[in-house]
Amino acid sequence: MLVSNLIHRIWIIWATVIAVCTCVPVCPQDTCILPNSKDNQCRDLDVYIKCMKSLSKKCRGDIGYHSAVTVSNSEFKKSCTSHDDFSRNNSSEHSQIAQSTHNAPSCPLLFDDKKEHRFCGLFGDPHLRTFDGKYQTCRIHGAWQVIENPFFGIMVTNDAVVNSTTATAPTKLTVILKAHKPECTLQKLYEAQGDFQLPNVFEDGSTSSGPTSSPTVSLSWRSNDPNSETVIIRLSYISTIITVTRVGKYLSISAKLPDQLAQMFNQDKHVLCSTGCPLSEQIDIKQVTISELDRVLTSCHNSVGPTGHKLTDQYLDWCVFDMMTSHDEQFINASHAAYSDVLFFEPRSLFNRTISVFEFNPNSTAGANRTHRLNLFILTIITLYNFL
Repeated sequence: MLVSNLIHRIWIIWATVIAVCTCVPVCPQDTCILPNSKDNQCRDLDVYIKCMKSLSKKCRGDIGYHSAVTVSNSEFKKSCTSHDDFSRNNSSEHSQIAQSTHNAPSCPLLFDDKKEHRFCGLFGDPHLRTFDGKYQTCRIHGAWQVIENPFFGIMVTNDAVVNSTTATAPTKLTVILKAHKPECTLQKLYEAQGDFQLPNVFEDGSTSSGPTSSPTVSLSWRSNDPNSETVIIRLSYISTIITVTRVGKYLSISAKLPDQLAQMFNQDKHVLCSTGCPLSEQIDIKQVTISELDRVLTSCHNSVGPTGHKLTDQYLDWCVFDMMTSHDEQFINASHAAYSDVLFFEPRSLFNRTISVFEFNPNSTAGANRTHRLNLFILTIITLYNFL
């Protein structure tokens, strides 16, 4: 009797196993084709994920199925959730997701716009104003890092000026916005060359990033005159403004950013706005032997900028220096463009000095004439004093 019951139980278990094995369908995940090419990869991956989701009931206990779903979802989130082409050509399902972006997290403001900011500018032969207010003229040739921090970087390339043996000027400029949270910005690239009109878009064809109603990144273009144009890049989430200006075939760059952000740089590298030009690359413009100073001084003194301003301070000195070393009057306009940026970003830094350091150069006729007039004035005063 005991043996008979044991045989009966074994038979029931065996019949159950056979029934389960014959009734549970095999997971048909091979019917979903995983993309193996980079062309339209995101779209194909999206189709594959949808196909796999349709098999969820049939493949509920299949370990291989769940592993494939996990890997494909991870790959899609990493490579395709912000892919421009995928977003532009999305299905109605993703359009509905886009309509509910008001529920998505907003990009946090990382720096207070009302707190202290720092300004840096580079233009001309080239001339540099650093974040800590130093003014330098440099002979830097080739590619140099202008600004570098966790959020963006600016690189400039200086080439020799035609008809000059010593002068160099910025002819190529690259601005790289580093990806920072999907709700703030994707990676963006802006490149400018002096021989061409400034692009009015980023390299990917966009002019903004972030929510349409309040973009965290925006790019705008304006024409100053037939030979001058400016691009303004605003990064609201880090309270930063970058301007790129082309005058003739030469470029200039200005940037205003929070004090805390200006201090974020690699101190082991030469980052021009942060560390200044290397000492071996700096030029003392007052020690440079120059000629035809009277004509150049007159040109720079009498020139008027696009906002009706006159050149003062170091910008007047740099205008004179550039004209003497390059013999290219485009540098007068470049000086005014850089001066306009200072008026916009940091007007408090100007002292409105209207006498150039070169007017006191003992090697110049202007300096000699000034000395002669001063001596004549003193002699006249002495004569009048004795006469009275």
